[in-house]
Amino acid sequence: MKLLKTYTLRPMACLLGAMIGLLATTAHAEIVQIEVALQEGGEGPAVFDKIARDFEAEHPNIKVHIEADPRIADKLRMRILEKNFPEITNGDIGARHLIPHGDLLPLDNALQDSAYEGDGPKTDTKTWRDTFLPGTLGRYTVEGKTYAVPLSYYVQSVWFNKRLFAHHGWETPRTWDELFALCESMQAAGVTPFAFQGRYPYYARIFLDGAYYQLAGPAAFDAQKRLEPGTFDNPQMVQALTWTQTLATKYFQAGAMGMGHTEAQLQFFLGHTAMIPCGSWLKSEMAGKIPSDFELGTFNLPSVAGGRGDPNALQAFSGYYSVFSHSKHPAEAVEFLRYLTSKKVAAYFCRANDLPVAIRDVNETGLSPELSDLAALIKNSTAGYGEGPSDTVPAMGPHFDDVLLELLNGRVAPAAAAKQLEAFSTSEQWAAAHPDDLPRRHLLKPIIFLALILGAGAFAMSDTLRRQRPRSGGRAGPALRTLPLRAAMLFAGPATVLFAVFMLVPSVQSFGWSLLEWDGLTDATFVGLRHFRDLLFNTDVFWTALTNNLFIMFVIPLFLTPLSLFLAACVSRGIRGTRLFRSAFLLPSVMGGVATTLLWMNLYDPQAGVINPALVAVGHAFSAVGLSGIGHWFGGFAGYAWLSQDHLYTAIVPMSVWAGFGFNFILYVAAMQGVPAELYEAADLDGATPWQQFHMITLPMIWDVLTVSVVFLVIGGMKAFEAIWLLTNQSPGSAVHVVGTLVLTRFTQMKVGESTAIAVLLFAVVMVASLAAMRGMRREAVEG
Repeated sequence: MKLLKTYTLRPMACLLGAMIGLLATTAHAEIVQIEVALQEGGEGPAVFDKIARDFEAEHPNIKVHIEADPRIADKLRMRILEKNFPEITNGDIGARHLIPHGDLLPLDNALQDSAYEGDGPKTDTKTWRDTFLPGTLGRYTVEGKTYAVPLSYYVQSVWFNKRLFAHHGWETPRTWDELFALCESMQAAGVTPFAFQGRYPYYARIFLDGAYYQLAGPAAFDAQKRLEPGTFDNPQMVQALTWTQTLATKYFQAGAMGMGHTEAQLQFFLGHTAMIPCGSWLKSEMAGKIPSDFELGTFNLPSVAGGRGDPNALQAFSGYYSVFSHSKHPAEAVEFLRYLTSKKVAAYFCRANDLPVAIRDVNETGLSPELSDLAALIKNSTAGYGEGPSDTVPAMGPHFDDVLLELLNGRVAPAAAAKQLEAFSTSEQWAAAHPDDLPRRHLLKPIIFLALILGAGAFAMSDTLRRQRPRSGGRAGPALRTLPLRAAMLFAGPATVLFAVFMLVPSVQSFGWSLLEWDGLTDATFVGLRHFRDLLFNTDVFWTALTNNLFIMFVIPLFLTPLSLFLAACVSRGIRGTRLFRSAFLLPSVMGGVATTLLWMNLYDPQAGVINPALVAVGHAFSAVGLSGIGHWFGGFAGYAWLSQDHLYTAIVPMSVWAGFGFNFILYVAAMQGVPAELYEAADLDGATPWQQFHMITLPMIWDVLTVSVVFLVIGGMKAFEAIWLLTNQSPGSAVHVVGTLVLTRFTQMKVGESTAIAVLLFAVVMVASLAAMRGMRREAVEG
C-alpha cells in the first residue's frame, strides 16, 4: 500500500512541477501588443499586415495590431487629447506641435545602434542611421534630436515619353537652358512639351523649389523654410519665378490650368504631351491606365551652370513614422520600426508597391524595370531637399499657392510675386509674435455684418412675440402651450431630447471652443472674442469665402427656380411623356453630390470632355452661315479650362442647376397637382391666358411650397462645401474658398479655435438669410 502511494504521488508531483514551470515561463514571456495607426494610402493595408505577421514570427512575445484609415489623423487627435496613445503612427498629426510637449520619442539612441538585418542578429557593420538615404532624417530633427524615421521616398522629377524622345532624337536636359531649348524643339515638331496638373497650383513648386535650390544653394533654401528676411525678395527667387512662369505660359498644354492630376497624367500617357512633372508615385497611381507599349523615363530637375546647388541633389519627401513616448510599449515599437525599415522588409515594400524607399541599396533591385531611371537617380543622389516654406510654416501655404496661381496665369510679374511672398512672410511672422495687435483691414463690412445679425435676431424675437399676442377677437394665436403639458411633452419631448443631445449641446460646445486658442492636441488658452475680431476685421479670405457663398446663394436659385417652375407647370398641365420627364428630371438629385461632381469633372475636361468640343462645333455652325464673329467666340472654348480657379464659379452654375433641378421640380409638380382643377376651368371660361392662370392661380396656391424651396436653396448656398472641396482636390485657393471649406482648412491647420469661430459665424449667416427669405416671401404672398 505504501509503495502504491509512492508511485502514485511521484507522477502527480512531476505534473505539478511541470505546470508551475510552464506558468513561470509564460509569465516571463508575457505577450506585448503594440498598436500601429496608419494613414491608409496607395500602399494599402495588406502590405503592412504581412509585414506585421512576419515580425510576429521573429518576435513571438510581440503582437502588432494594424489600424489603417484614410482619416487616421482625425482619430488620433481625439486620442491624443484623451492621452490614449498608440505606439506608432505615420499620420499627419502635427508632429511639430507634439515635439515640444514631449509626446514623441527621440530615436537617436536607437539610430546610433547597429542596423537591423531582419534574418539574423543585429550587425556591427553600420548603424541604423547609416541605412537611410542622404537628407531623409532631417525633416523631424529638432535641436539635434530625431523624432521620426522614413520608409517611402517620393522623388519629384520630370517624367518623359522615351519612345517619343527616341523618335525625334531628343536628349534629356541637364540645365534650365537645355530644358527651354528642348521645349522649343518640341513645339517646332508639333509636340506639346508639358502636361500639368493646373487645378492644383502647388505642383508648380516642383519647378520653383528646384530652380531656387540650384540658384541659391541649400543654405538659402533652408533659410527660406524658416522665413528669414530677404529669402523671397532676391534675384535668385525672381529668376526661379521667371523660369516657372515661362514654362507655364509657353510650354504647358492648352487647358492645363483646368486639369487635375488624373486628367493631366492621362494626357501624358496617351502621347498628347512629351513630359509631365510629378512624384515617384506616377506609375503606381496610374496602374491600369498606362498603354502596354508606353516607355516611361524620368530625369532630375534641371541644374544651373554656376549655381550654388548640388546638381545631383533630389527634390524629395518621405512618409515618416513616429513613436509616442507615452504609449504603453515604446521600446517594442522602436524594435518594430527597426524591422520595418530593414533592408529585407524595405525591399518587399518596394517590390509590392513599385515605390521607392528611403533605405540605401534597395531601390536598384526593388523597383520594376520601367522605373530604372528613377532607381539610378536615387543611387547617384548625394543630397536631398524637399520642404518649402509652406511645409514648415503651414500658414504660408495659402499665400504661396495664391501667388503661384497668379504667376502661372501670367497675371503677376516675377519680381512683383517675389515682393508679395516677402510681404506675406513678414506679416505671418509679425502676426505670430503679436496676435493681439493685428492691423484692421476691414471696417465697414464687419459693421454692416454685425448690424444685420443683431437686427435679424431682434426682428425674429419681436416678430415671434407679436404673433403670440392676443388678436382683436381676444383669441391667442396658435401656440403649442395651448396643449396640456403632458400631451405637449409626449409629442415634442423625444424630438427635443434628440435635438438637444445631437445638435444643441455640440453647438454650445463649439461656441465655447471658438473662445480658445487651441491646436486640438495640447492645452487650450482662453482668448475671448479674438478669433471673431480677427476674422471680421483682419482676414481677407473670410470675406472672399462669404462673397462666394452669396454668389451660390443668389445666382444659382436665379436660374434654378424659374426653370423648375416652368417645366413643372408644363408637366402638371398634362403634356405627353409626363412620367418619363419626372424620372429623367429626378435622376440628378438621386445621384448625390459627389457622383454629380465627378461626372461634371469629366464633362469639363479641357481635352477629353464633351463640353468644349460641343461649343466649338456650335461655333463652326455659326461660321458656316456667315456669323463668323459668334463662331470665333465659340471657337475660343477649344481647350478652355473650366475648372481652373479663375473659372470655377462659372462652371459651378450649370452643374448646380442640373443637380438641384430635379428635387425642386418634383416639389413644384406635387404642389401644382393640389390646385383644384375648377379654378383653371373657371379661368378658361373667363378667357385667361396660360400666363395669367399661372400668375393669378398657380403661383399664389403653391406659394408656401415655393417659400420652403427658396429657404432650402438659401441654406444650401451658405452650406456649400463638397463641390468646391472636390473640384480643388481639397486645396482651394483663397479666391475660391467658401465658408465651409475655410472651416475645414483652418481645422487641418491645427487652428481649432479659429475654425469653430468661422462655424459660429456661418450659423449666424444661415439664420439671417433664412429669416430674410421667409419674411420676404411672406410679405410678397400678402401683396400678391
